[in-house]
Amino acid sequence: MPKEYTHTECFSFFGTTPRNTRWSWSGRSEDGADVSVTLWQDRFEDKGRVYRNWKTDRPGEWKSRPGFVELIDNLAYARDHAGGVVHVIMAQARDKDASPRSIARCFPHPTLKMCVVELDQGEGTFVLERLEPASPA
Repeated sequence: MPKEYTHTECFSFFGTTPRNTRWSWSGRSEDGADVSVTLWQDRFEDKGRVYRNWKTDRPGEWKSRPGFVELIDNLAYARDHAGGVVHVIMAQARDKDASPRSIARCFPHPTLKMCVVELDQGEGTFVLERLEPASPA
């Protein structure tokens, strides 16, 4: 049976720290080299290659959610300081139709890295694309 992780343990797996263990969905390492983000497993598109944030929010509503504000900030940081690369914490929802969702199970995905390819900090929208592992030379 796979190891059960807490959300905090998932951040630690990547050496990253969230601002708040209750509401953070992303974290950054102390040296700034790594960023990790929590993504919903069922919201990946194109056979797991693309992840777009949801578009069900009313304009500006995301700014009232501190975890989402931190996520957008960390995605901008990754784009500007880490080549756009983020580590992925995979989350499974207790109820996929609930809003807001809560995590039933989460785990660090050590072989999945995503790259920030679109980010609108004003609108709070983003698109991530999976980075393919380098081929052995």
